[in-house]
Amino acid sequence: MNDADRAALDFFQDATDATTLGALTDSFARAAGAAGFTSGTCYHVATPGQPVSMRYLFGWNLKGWGRHYAQSRLSRYDPAVQAVFTSPSAFTWREVEERAQSKAGKQVFDQARAFSARSGLVVPIHGPLGEVMAVTLISEEDRDIDHRTRMNMQVAATIFASRGQALCESERETTTDPGLSRREIQCVFWINEGKTDWEIGRILGISEDTVAFHLKNAKTKLGVARRSQIPIAAWLRGVLLDERP
Repeated sequence: MNDADRAALDFFQDATDATTLGALTDSFARAAGAAGFTSGTCYHVATPGQPVSMRYLFGWNLKGWGRHYAQSRLSRYDPAVQAVFTSPSAFTWREVEERAQSKAGKQVFDQARAFSARSGLVVPIHGPLGEVMAVTLISEEDRDIDHRTRMNMQVAATIFASRGQALCESERETTTDPGLSRREIQCVFWINEGKTDWEIGRILGISEDTVAFHLKNAKTKLGVARRSQIPIAAWLRGVLLDERP
């Protein structure tokens, strides 16, 4: 048994025992890392009767390409998003890139590589009520993803998404209102939309330093250390970010 197989088996055991989203994510990150992936994201893609809307749920090491992708609203052009609705199993970026018809669709992959996201694996997850999610795993190496890795990651990513969603709901039910101010909620909302501090300042008519001040307060109230953790922590604490405050 190689290291990647062993890490995947460890994750299957850890997922059963995990009592927090953080513990589950750390274990999945180790399994994906052993398989050659440097970051991963679970997205909500669509709900029956509503427009397609890519929304970050949870993940790790979201930087560079992930931030640019969210901020630029590239999902509307992304052939991988279209493939999520029709593919029953995991697929690679290369497979959908080769079938991409539009220039905008091909540019999505060009921009990804400009951010050192060289290859990726996407696992579609179709829920029992018709909801669609996807786990995207990114590698900084341009490489082929073998069948064994694909199967391991498909099973692991499916567990990660379903178990992670259940833990999110559980944590949300047991947490208390963090008492964010209206301005802090506005700043958190725009972080969730992929905006930088400078862009948030322009939108709200305040300085970049003031945005940083509000976000520092929000991190303290939410009990997180990193900017990327703020949206999911706010959601877990019952702060509604679905509409502009």
